[in-house]
Amino acid sequence: MTVECEKGRRYVNGSIQWIGFAGMGLVVAAYLPQIVHLARARCSAGVSLWAYLVWSVSAAFLLVYAITAGDPVFIALQAYQLVALTCIFLLSRRHKGHPCGVHCGTPATPTPEIVFPSGQPTRNP
Repeated sequence: MTVECEKGRRYVNGSIQWIGFAGMGLVVAAYLPQIVHLARARCSAGVSLWAYLVWSVSAAFLLVYAITAGDPVFIALQAYQLVALTCIFLLSRRHKGHPCGVHCGTPATPTPEIVFPSGQPTRNP
């Protein structure tokens, strides 16, 4: 349900606004693993700098629109996206060309040896 304000703008009624904030929570959860991996592993494998640059500019434009529209959910969402996308872009640029062991094809943790009845140890594939 929408309500009209003094300038003729339509706003989402507060009773349904929680759906927007729940969606924003999912966006936060979606970006965090990428940011954490870039920060901890210093690994930029598989990250397209151009895509994140374009998404960052897009988030900035949409933030301006959201502020103009006065929608608190959209403002919060775009502000977070702008920060998250900028972090991903900057960390990816900083660590460009430095893949971690997981992305180089080496396992993150050594696999245990399996010993067959013949007594010959072999690595678990």
